[in-house]
Order: sequence, then structure tokens, then C-alpha cells
Amino acid sequence: MALAGLLTVAACGGHSGPPQPPTPGQARVLGQTADGDIGPFDGTRGVAADAGGALYVNTGQRLVRLGTDGTFTDASGQQGGRPGPSGRGLSGLVARGDGSLLTGEDGQVVAVAGDGRITELAGTAGRFRSLTAPVPRTAAAAGFRFAPGVTPLGVGKDGTVVIADGNVVWSLSGGTLTRRYEQAPVKHAATYVSPFVATQSAADPDGTVFLAPVYPGTLGGVTVVPGNGQPPHKLALPARVPDLGVATADLATSSLTGDGADGVYADVSPPDSGHSFVIHVHGAQVDVIASTTAKAGWSATCEAHKPAPARGFPCPFPLALTYRSGHVYLAGQRTYVLDIAAAAS
Repeated sequence: MALAGLLTVAACGGHSGPPQPPTPGQARVLGQTADGDIGPFDGTRGVAADAGGALYVNTGQRLVRLGTDGTFTDASGQQGGRPGPSGRGLSGLVARGDGSLLTGEDGQVVAVAGDGRITELAGTAGRFRSLTAPVPRTAAAAGFRFAPGVTPLGVGKDGTVVIADGNVVWSLSGGTLTRRYEQAPVKHAATYVSPFVATQSAADPDGTVFLAPVYPGTLGGVTVVPGNGQPPHKLALPARVPDLGVATADLATSSLTGDGADGVYADVSPPDSGHSFVIHVHGAQVDVIASTTAKAGWSATCEAHKPAPARGFPCPFPLALTYRSGHVYLAGQRTYVLDIAAAAS
């Protein structure tokens, strides 16, 4: 579909008048396109919210902004000498306080300003390191070779950028990369892969990192890298959550986002159930924030434009989520974006 089609579709499928925001325990469709351009079929690349209330979605082909007026616009940026957004291999999405967006592309971490200007922050375009190559404790960001798929995860209160780079997590500040965490790559057939999925992982403003595992891809495999310098550890979980019916550690996890305090929100599914839940994990406690009665699979539209109970929501959940100011936003692999109101952390 041409981009023009994306930009002409308003939030909530053209319904007149702004809908009321949900209150805790409720959810609603925040925006909806006609044909799925806000969520690709082949994967979820990132979602972010800014302080002004705008939401951003990385479709893998472009960066899309959903404004508070319900309009979708292209936020990908363009600069002479660089390929168009669909050829840049966009990965990850972080909204900064200055209004710019961070994403990974073609071996680099870049900032995209509101006027479309692109600034290279780290890496070398088109040049990559092997996952099995040793990495230094620190390195100059300019000219550094990341592994394929480098992904910014978050920005700290002091402006430090947290980056997932294959099997390594870096902090970027003042033009210098500092290694925060490293894990051995996973042997798969005749090659090696990263032990965690960068586009499903997250970092909080205090520097705490939540890494979603490649295998087994469950909540019990999530690694927490604390921002206070304490040793990495697995996410603390209760053995079971009655509403979910399975061992908590066995929940399949499609996306994580920090709560800005001491916990993490996760989009999870019990094995082989086809149903999805949004949960809040904090202090070894799990609260179910939302659930859907619809089984996973493609859903062309969602008609829940007015606030509805978040438990038993009638539409399949998008697969990526982000948290800001008491709201969890879900987008990706669906034509619609959801807003779930949760108690502020």
C-alpha cells in the first residue's frame, strides 16, 4: 500500500469525536488503519510513547506516529545519501525527551529528529562484527562494528542510551560505548544466534534492562540486568498465577516493557492456548492487567473504540507494548493500537 493511504486513516477507524480515555481496568482502541500498515506480518520492531501523548510504531518498513489528534504520519526521516526507510533495516524504537526517536538501522544507532534529520550516534553502516568475536569493555561509538540487528532499548534519566547488540548490552554516553552485560551466543545448526531477542526486550530510565530470551522464549528465561550495578539475575516470579492456569515461568513472552519503577509489563500467552494476557511483574508478584477472549490470529478490525473492560477484551492483542504514565500501549501485527489503563507505578 502507498504511504498516502496510511496517512489518511484517522484513529478509531474514522469514528467522530475523540473517545474518552480508559480508566484503570479498562482498554480501548486508540487508533486503527485500514489495512495493517502499522503492524507488519513478519515481526514486531518496536513501539514507544512520548511525553506529549503521541505514540510511535516501528513497522520494520517505516516509523509511524499516531498523534493525539488521531492522525497517522510518517516519522521515518530521510537524508541525502541514505536509503529510504524500507531499506534501512529498522530495529527498535525509543522516544527521547527532546522529541527525537532512536532506532537501529544497517549497523548503526541513529536519532531521527522531528524535522526528519538523521544523526548517527554509534556504529558503522553496513559493517558488522561476528557474534563470536571478543568485544572490549569500552570503545569509541563512531566507527564501532555492531552485530547485525543492533537495537536501542531505552534512555536513562541522564541521557545514556542502552543498546542491545547481538549477545552484548552497551551503555552509550558522550560518544563512548561501555559494556554492561555479555552472554555467550547460542549455537544453532551451523551458525550462532543472539541469546536474547532485542526487539522484545526493554530498558527502564534507571538503566535496568529486561532481556527476552530466544530459547525457550518464556517468562522464566527473562534476564534482568539491574541499573544499580548489582549482578544480573532471572526475573523473580511466583510459581503460579491462578488466572493463567500454568506455571508462571512457562508463559510464552512476546514483549516486555519496564514500569519505570521496579517491575516490568509483559504480553504473555499460556502454552498452546492461543489466548493473551498483559501482566505486571513486580516484587515477585504478578498482576493480570488485561486479557483477551479472542484467540491469536489475524483480526482485520477491532470495534472497541469506547473504553471496555480490559479483562475479557474482545479483540486479539497486538504483540509489542510500551508503558508511560499509567498506560500500557500495544501495537504491532494488528491494524489497531490499544490503550490499557493501569495503575501508575
